[in-house]
Amino acid sequence: MNPKPDKTIPALYGGIIMGVISAVPFLSIVNCLCCAGVMLGGMLAVMFYKNNFTPDTPPFTSGDCMAVGAIAGVFGAIVGAILNTFFLAMFGNIMGEFIMQTLQNMDLNIPQEAWEGMEEGLRESASVGQFFMSLVISMIVDPLFGLLGGLIGYSIFKTKQQPMPPPMMMPPPPAPPTMPA
Repeated sequence: MNPKPDKTIPALYGGIIMGVISAVPFLSIVNCLCCAGVMLGGMLAVMFYKNNFTPDTPPFTSGDCMAVGAIAGVFGAIVGAILNTFFLAMFGNIMGEFIMQTLQNMDLNIPQEAWEGMEEGLRESASVGQFFMSLVISMIVDPLFGLLGGLIGYSIFKTKQQPMPPPMMMPPPPAPPTMPA
């Protein structure tokens, strides 16, 4: 019987998918739906992990899938932070500017201090401190939701077991012997 395959490469693939979904402007909105993009990366990491199994390999367990999803979350946090920094350097904070412009077009009664605070937040989004804060938060959130995605992947990709045949009916025990009178 072969040992189980390595979890690192499938987790790296799932983490890259997580990081891309989390960092690409406007695509990252998917994560507003209960971190759906991060869970998708964990689930796909399980799919990649399952593809490495052969018939003589023991089946994967829910613990294996949780580990693959959590490791994918760590990779996803790192890849997402790097890509996010790259996109901020190349294009600026286009998501933040879009949101600010949309709020201004809505003609809301927002106090001037709040507008100034939001604009200051947009300027600080490209700082080194913001990069590390984003990385730390992602290193907590992404493995947790990647783990959940791994569990969802386990329930989807596990091998379906054949139903057990119904138990055979046992004949009733023989009647106890009677004593002659």
